[in-house]
Amino acid sequence: MPYSGTCTVLAISAVSSVLGFCVYYDKKRREDPDYKRKVRSRRLNAKLAKEQKQRDATVSAMAQVPQAPAQALSGLVRPNTEQYFLEQIHLGELRILAGDIETGITHMINATSVCIRQQTFLHMLESTLSEEVFSMFMLKMLQAEQARNNSNGIMPNVASPRYGIAW
Repeated sequence: MPYSGTCTVLAISAVSSVLGFCVYYDKKRREDPDYKRKVRSRRLNAKLAKEQKQRDATVSAMAQVPQAPAQALSGLVRPNTEQYFLEQIHLGELRILAGDIETGITHMINATSVCIRQQTFLHMLESTLSEEVFSMFMLKMLQAEQARNNSNGIMPNVASPRYGIAW
């Protein structure tokens, strides 16, 4: 079999040629002045796409949960504050769906502040909001309660940067 040695030599030379070409091409690619900029932009685009995908998942999860009708919410507040309550809930939902979670949570806290049966409302929010958004909501709610307790029952100017919550 005189061809087996020749085939081996040809196979080795083909593999070494391919590897040599790969090393040469990689060196040329890395020497490109825009290489680092392109890599950074690709990574940034991948990160932004991942964040957008998470936002879309949150929006779709909230869209699948049936929205509480106004009649179910009407018994939770006094009649003179019902319009404000419903408005704050609506604004909070819109802001959260738009991706502005901080502002949405602030509106939900505003609605909670005028609610008579807060526990019922909190259970309703817990079932409709994602875990992440609800935990942020509860954290800000506790901060607002602490601010109210520290002021001896007198509501401080919570719209100030110190508290970050507008009642």
